[in-house]
Amino acid sequence: MLKQNELLAAIQQFPRMDNTISIWDHPNFKSSIALPDDYRPLTRTEDGLELMNRRRLNEEHITVLKVVGDAICANENQLRRYLSQKFSPSITSRHLKLLGKFGLVERHKCRLAFIEEDGKEVIRPPGPHTLGIGGFKLMNHLYGECTFTSPDIWQQNSMAVQRHVAMNEIRCLAVESGNVRGWSWYPYVGGNAKFKKPFATMRLETGIGELQMLIDRAQMSQNFIGYFRMRLEEYRYLYERDQVIIIDGFEKTSLQQIVALSVSSVSMASFIQEQLRLHTYPFDIWFIIDEWFSEEKGLEGACAQVTKEGIHRRKVAVLRKK
Repeated sequence: MLKQNELLAAIQQFPRMDNTISIWDHPNFKSSIALPDDYRPLTRTEDGLELMNRRRLNEEHITVLKVVGDAICANENQLRRYLSQKFSPSITSRHLKLLGKFGLVERHKCRLAFIEEDGKEVIRPPGPHTLGIGGFKLMNHLYGECTFTSPDIWQQNSMAVQRHVAMNEIRCLAVESGNVRGWSWYPYVGGNAKFKKPFATMRLETGIGELQMLIDRAQMSQNFIGYFRMRLEEYRYLYERDQVIIIDGFEKTSLQQIVALSVSSVSMASFIQEQLRLHTYPFDIWFIIDEWFSEEKGLEGACAQVTKEGIHRRKVAVLRKK
């Protein structure tokens, strides 16, 4: 049985200051695969390799495909920004269109249930992209040391689309600061595969050393209070055992290590702090708040620390967009 506060969190909405709710955290979010009119999907690794041999797929296409695979699920705007040092936005979109034709990537169309205009569903661009069947197999063949996400997981799993697009915005803005030195999706922690994996971890270079972040995401449509309570208690155990939360592939010692809770709004962050009293944990906990993202300054002003009085916005210069 859910506790009363967890039931409240499961049904309550947490709007932004302007009383709107981000589409990437809206409880009524829905998504589905949008197949192109000239769809000719490849289903075998050999098919992709044959296109490469015939030069229908070139190095640029493979670069875009790898970026989609590394992002897991990112919208077109984010993919354009990830590739901005290599291609113009129009070229990135053109490559995505060709990859979609062959089913190497899949584009998702998104909408909010119960919201219509003139009796029609409202489609919300830019569409998220994931690896398709052929792209998943080709990437696994070309980059066997990497882990890619099977296209099967997106069927009937709109919340996964939301979470990954929201997290990719943090990843994208952090990369645009020029100070990211490492990012991992779902890494092992605590020196043992039995411990639950964080959504993502990030290493940042600061003027006085390394900053490590373990990042998890709250979604309004889930019991995020119960989820965070369980996750933070496990982190407490690991921290008290090792005086640090060991992350696979990251240095065991760093300047600072922070557990960051990604949320869409200030009201949601305040509710979580009220329910979980985050300041009582033995490690630093911050919020990263979508509502505070800035096109000009990136994540510089998007973080908040917690005290017994509540949440307090913090300026983080190392996260400023260049």
